[in-house]
This record gives sequence, structure tokens and C-alpha cells, in this order.
Amino acid sequence: MNRKDTVAEATNNADAGSENLEEGSVLNETRYARLIEKSIFPPWTLLRESFREDPKLLLPRMIMTSIKTVKRIPNCVLMQPGKMRTAYIFSVLRHWAKKCCRVGQVRLDVKGLENIDPSRTYLFVVNHMSPADIPVIYATIPLRAGFVANAIFLKIPIFAYWMRMSGAVFINQGNHEEEFTAFKLMIKRLKRGRSLILFPEGYIYQGEGLAEFKRGGLNAAVLAGVPIVPLCLYGTQNVMQAGSLHLNPRRRVAVEFGEPIETKDLSREERKGIDSLVYGRLKAMKLRLADEWARRGSHW
Repeated sequence: MNRKDTVAEATNNADAGSENLEEGSVLNETRYARLIEKSIFPPWTLLRESFREDPKLLLPRMIMTSIKTVKRIPNCVLMQPGKMRTAYIFSVLRHWAKKCCRVGQVRLDVKGLENIDPSRTYLFVVNHMSPADIPVIYATIPLRAGFVANAIFLKIPIFAYWMRMSGAVFINQGNHEEEFTAFKLMIKRLKRGRSLILFPEGYIYQGEGLAEFKRGGLNAAVLAGVPIVPLCLYGTQNVMQAGSLHLNPRRRVAVEFGEPIETKDLSREERKGIDSLVYGRLKAMKLRLADEWARRGSHW
């Protein structure tokens, strides 16, 4: 099976469960935004639509797993800010992510954990291929980190709560003033020891290689003086294609933590070209994993 066959397989699997898409919709992540914008309570809307599309009811089970985390919120609210509450927050997120992967019968192949020192602060720079990227990352990342996320998540109450508590930074894309405020908050979070996870492409990219990086985000790590870790995912696009509301079970997903780029050791020219430096490393990682997938296939 070559790389094109692997991509075609993912497309066919996603199309098989998507007969109930609303008329005129396009199978990409903008569909989620439309559903969320129209909904009074987005979790129930997403749950209803997933029941219509997912014949195995795997995504509905995953969404219910997410909704059930609301039972954990009172405990979190009653805890005093500090190490115990932080540990509790990330234990909830990790348990949620691992359960989501079990529900989806996702097999995780994780490499490069030896590159990560849990006592340090990092900016993880990740390629974005699927909505499944988020639970996969939280199921495998060996330290506490918050996402740099689209502000649309603020309209999903349960997700918004846990993301806020994790130290997430929300970006209202297209609003330059708010983008700059988010950039300054990224620097502040990193300087205070909260690792962050950034999708620099800015959207779910379904092609080969990488989309062009959105400018600016990586400079937060340079200004904060923390290392940048290229984190490459491959296979999540076979679990859940962008725009779909159903899961394809029993798929393998590769998660590879690259060697940290020590921003303090970079020359002035390298700092100016940080986007190109990280882009090149992450693209090479993704293409290598894609070639491995073409040889091995996406199933267990």
C-alpha cells in the first residue's frame, strides 16, 4: 500500500459514515464551527449529529466521556489553587484522553519520550491532521501542558472549563489586537513554567507535508527562552477525518517527540528564521512517518 492508497482509504472510510451531512456542507473543520455557532448547547448538538453519522456509536461514546467530566468540576472548584489542584486537573485530562483512545480502539506508537525532561518547560509544535489529535496528545504527553486553541472552544462549556484550568491560551483568529494579547499571554505562561501545545498551521491540514505556519507563535518560545519540541502525529486522519462525526476503529497512530531546539543557543539569524527551522524538522518527520505508514498500513 503506497501513501496515496493510505490517504484514499481514510477518505473512503470517512465518507462511508457521512451520508447525513447537511446539504451544501464541505467535509472539513468549518462544519464543526457551523454546528457550534448555531447551537444553544454545543455538546448535545455534536452528540446528536454523531448518533446520526457513526453506525458503531464510537464517537457518541467519546462525546459522552467528555460530558461526564462535568462531574469532576465541583471537586476542582472546591480545591485551593496550587499543586494539588493542578495535579487533579491534568489527571482528569489524561484519564479522559486515554479513555477516548480506548473507546476508539486506537493503538498508539510513541517514540522520543527520552527527549523530554518532565521538569522543564517546552513549547510543543504539532502538525494538525484530525480532531483526534487532541486526545492523542493528552494521552501521550509526559508533562502538564495547555493548548494554544481557537476561541471557538470557549463556546463549548465543558471543554472551555478544563482548557482554561489547564492554562490554555485562546486565540480569536483574524482579530489582530486579540492575537497580540494571546501572544503576550503565551510568553507569560511559558515564563511561569506552563508548557504549551501549538498547532502552527492554524487549521486541520489534510494534504501531504505541512501547511504554511501562521507567523508569530513560535517567537513566544524564543522570547520566553524555552525549548521548542517538534511533535509529529501521523494516522489520526484515519481515525477521524476533519469535518466528519464518526470514528474509524482499530487504527494505529504514530506520536513522535523530536529533539528539543534550545532557543537560548540559537544565533540571531536562527532566531529570526525560527519558523523555517522548525517547519523543516517537523515536515521531515511527517514525511518519514507517512512513508512508514505506506509500507505498514493503518490497521492494527
